[in-house]
Amino acid sequence: MGSAEFAELWAAHPVSEYDTGPRVYRHPTVGTMELSAEFMTLPDDEGQRVAVFNAAPGSPSEAALRLLATRSTTVARTATAAGITTAARRS
Repeated sequence: MGSAEFAELWAAHPVSEYDTGPRVYRHPTVGTMELSAEFMTLPDDEGQRVAVFNAAPGSPSEAALRLLATRSTTVARTATAAGITTAARRS
């Protein structure tokens, strides 16, 4: 019941390292958040990883993430309207 194509694709999968699990973060604005975190190593960029964070639906942590997203969008729009570039905001 095996597929040679599947076996070849599985052997060549591009994610070389994967880590997942619950994490607790304390943010100065929204407080403590319990997030599910997934970290994946990028095979062609040594030392680089992709991080994905999720909160349980309907949880206080989800509300906190939504608040942070709203604040981030507001800051970016304000800076853009003022003519401030991304590079300048980082300095």
